Amino acid sequence: MTTKIFYFTGSGNALDIARTIDSALGDTEVVPLAKRLDGYSGGDEERIGLVVPVYAWGPPRIVADFARRLNPRPEQYVFSVATCGGTAGRTNLFLRRWLRANGSDLHAGFAVRGEVFAELPGMGEPLIMKLVRWLARNDMARDVTERMPEIVEIVAAKRRHDPETTNVPVDLISSRVHGVALRSFKTADKGFAVGDTCTSCGTCVRVCPRENITLVEGRPAWHQNCEACYACLHWCPEDAITFNGEPPAEPKHHPRVTLQDMLLR
Repeated sequence: MTTKIFYFTGSGNALDIARTIDSALGDTEVVPLAKRLDGYSGGDEERIGLVVPVYAWGPPRIVADFARRLNPRPEQYVFSVATCGGTAGRTNLFLRRWLRANGSDLHAGFAVRGEVFAELPGMGEPLIMKLVRWLARNDMARDVTERMPEIVEIVAAKRRHDPETTNVPVDLISSRVHGVALRSFKTADKGFAVGDTCTSCGTCVRVCPRENITLVEGRPAWHQNCEACYACLHWCPEDAITFNGEPPAEPKHHPRVTLQDMLLR
């Protein structure tokens, strides 16, 4: 095996990107990082990749936990692809900092706009989001389908590529907002509720990356260790889960990713 790619996803975007890179490079293992929260020490692969979403202009909490425990060998090439709705902020710079702390480096970091944008019901659009979108209006991430040939070429050749970020004003704002937002996301699951169409199938339990959901008397219960990935809501086969009273909207997830792909246990 020449490449191992770790990914995290709630909607399927990051998994589809990881698979696209796999198809182009060959001899690649694609692994959900939620199954390796104890970390990973580099094996005999030439490359290690991280394909992750952007939450509040930075890495999700679960990605940070994994990256801090990732220990590539010094000679291994490490790359990242951050998929966002338009603005990646300092995501790749965070990853580089954690890798350097472990004696490695981020040799290439890309920011792309995901192919599918799953709406997050009940979240609204705070003023800070509107401000950042305006500041980044001329500096938005390009579509992943447009970027993929370039990304594959660079990664295949193990070339260096400076971690892609947004502009200075956005980076300054995002560096101050990111940590606060992640702490609030941890208890965001208080907004989830389940309706009468629930069949007690346990899908929500099986897709949750934090094992934050249990069935209590046949109904899902959330335990305030949430990633705000919305996987429970997006992948419920009965659309029984709502957030702040609102059901999921289409598209709920990437069309090339199935429920079977998302099951973690």
